[in-house]
Amino acid sequence: MNIHIKSIVSALAFSLLFYSKSFGLNLFLISIVVVALVSTIGKNRFISWRYSFVYVTTAIFVFLNPTGFTIFVHFMAFMVFVGKSISQKSSVYLSWFVGCINMTAASVANYVQNQDKPEKKESGKISPKLGNRLKGGIVATALLFLFGMLYKNANPVFGNLIAQIDLDFISIPWLFFTFLGYLIFLHLLRPFNAQELVDYDLAQKNELEKPAELTLIGEKKQLESEHTLGSMVFLALNLLLLLFLVTDVIYLLDQTTISNAEYSQAVHQGVYALMFSVVCAIVLILYFFRGNLNFFRGNHRIKIFTYVWIALNVILVVFTAYKNYTYVEALGLTYKRIGVFVYLALTLTGLITAYIKVTEVKNFIYLLRTNMATIFAFLFLSASIPWDRAITGYNLNTIEKPDINYLIGLGESNSEQLYSYTKKNRLETNTADSINDKYKAFVEKQSQKTWQEYTLYQITKTKSNDGSF
Repeated sequence: MNIHIKSIVSALAFSLLFYSKSFGLNLFLISIVVVALVSTIGKNRFISWRYSFVYVTTAIFVFLNPTGFTIFVHFMAFMVFVGKSISQKSSVYLSWFVGCINMTAASVANYVQNQDKPEKKESGKISPKLGNRLKGGIVATALLFLFGMLYKNANPVFGNLIAQIDLDFISIPWLFFTFLGYLIFLHLLRPFNAQELVDYDLAQKNELEKPAELTLIGEKKQLESEHTLGSMVFLALNLLLLLFLVTDVIYLLDQTTISNAEYSQAVHQGVYALMFSVVCAIVLILYFFRGNLNFFRGNHRIKIFTYVWIALNVILVVFTAYKNYTYVEALGLTYKRIGVFVYLALTLTGLITAYIKVTEVKNFIYLLRTNMATIFAFLFLSASIPWDRAITGYNLNTIEKPDINYLIGLGESNSEQLYSYTKKNRLETNTADSINDKYKAFVEKQSQKTWQEYTLYQITKTKSNDGSF
């Protein structure tokens, strides 16, 4: 089937599912359509079933828990899927970039790219016969409209006949929205292949190239100088970080005399210190181990200091995680406290990859590829968790005096939990009223959703006798 016909049919389905609708079941249905279309493109495109699974699964996450975060992760996965459908072997960050290019400017990029190329017949190109028919239909429609308006004023009978034709069903916003869907599917079916970027990425190795022995001998003095400088830098930083960790242990042992506000500040300051420390560590490692110092036989001292530096930063991660855990245990979960745990996990991954970079003589491209893939994996896993409900459930069931106002300020998905809590516990009148208002607004919004917008809530809830959820 011609790609333009596929795009038009898909655009109509896109409009049916999304025009004036919120996200829900429609995202899952369109993701199935997208994967099916890309899998039928042909020999030049090889669909990545792994990233197809990730893309469709994120649509399921939106169906289960339609929040701004899950929707964001879904569209990130969509861009990566588009990029991977063009080149399976390209890195995650490049696949995302290529996907963004295709969804925004593929038509323009293809037009510019094809200007300098000789014309060749493509399987998806419109045949001259069909092209002439389409042009004729468009011109004939435009002329019918123009002369119809002209003749309407010249003949009252004809004017009355034209007036009987109701064109109110034609919606300019709907036409624009459908045309947007047509462009999206056209870019999927006939993407811009950023071959130069893909080839460049594939040509980059993860390992540094070992120089000839003569080169190392010629650079011996320079390498010895770098080795001395690097050793002194890492030794000084290790001593400072060790002193900081010792004082941190004393602080943790004495935390009974510390107020919640001071403890909160200590956790945040610890995160900032860790952030700065890790960034400095990676920058210094990249600088000193950027080239031939990796292969210099006398580099043992700087490597030992580097390993000690990484190990001390790992200990700092553990200490900060413990402080954040005790903070959560005392005052409950919040998005910021969860964010601290996520950041610490990513930091630990960064330190591990930095260690591998030094031991196995990897380059910057390795760090970029590995850490960007890790971030994408964390986003995917995080989207599988209904955070609003998880935070609410933990705080209400675990914390003696939960911050109800904070929970009211979260997304609408925890409305039922809060409403159930008000029935079992006495709350201030203003707080109880706020929860009731939130719950009523949530139920009303859910009851007004059409089938395209259905989520898990509509599937699991049955209608009461009065027709409301």
